[in-house]
Amino acid sequence: MSALQNGKISRYIFSLLVLIVCIPGVMGQQNKDRKPPVKQAAKKPVAKKAEPQPLLRAISVQADVAGPFISKLQSSGVSYFEASADLNLRNKWFPVWEIGYANINHIADEGGQYIAKGMYNRIGINVNLLKTNNPKQIAQSTLFVGLRFGFSPFSYDIRNLPLADEYWKTGTVTNANDLKASAKWGEFVAGVRLNVFKNITLGWSGRLKMGLSTGAQTYSPWYVPGYGITGGTVWGFTYNIGYTIPLK
Repeated sequence: MSALQNGKISRYIFSLLVLIVCIPGVMGQQNKDRKPPVKQAAKKPVAKKAEPQPLLRAISVQADVAGPFISKLQSSGVSYFEASADLNLRNKWFPVWEIGYANINHIADEGGQYIAKGMYNRIGINVNLLKTNNPKQIAQSTLFVGLRFGFSPFSYDIRNLPLADEYWKTGTVTNANDLKASAKWGEFVAGVRLNVFKNITLGWSGRLKMGLSTGAQTYSPWYVPGYGITGGTVWGFTYNIGYTIPLK
């Protein structure tokens, strides 16, 4: 084999060795230059916001049917009638307005007569203690506690009121007509209301009345419309039949 052929073979072998040595380095450098794939964070499911519920859910009107019967049973010459209306605010809060009229013609054992008549109002709020499973459903059955502020401007007469004079041991009879009073008091209320048939409700409530102020100048009234017999705290009871008007 000639020297020329030997030289070509040597150059081929040299070139092949250079490729064998250089290729791994180049491949390694390319691998270093490649950035590892970035893992995307898993997207968290977005919680759906609860739909806002309307503030005013319903309006209810009530009438107390116990008042006339209680008046007949007491035989005290007192008759009264009252009605009420309330708003359902998100099934929790129930602002209330109660209005009534009382007529009194009472004759005491000693012969004195007390005559009075007038309107009375109570305003306040009830708090529903029952939770509604479906917030879209209107709460018509409730278990509640509440507060009231009552007031009544009224007139009254006192007739044939016997007055004894302890010094002279004598007695006189006094009459006082067209007396004016403006009574104010507070009440704590607890009760229940049940939906019995197609928005028709029945309800019971008991109430403790206290803190009476009449503003009377001369003779104190014996009975205050909306409050009852004066002289201390008074218990009251109502039995209501009502109708609820749902609102969207």
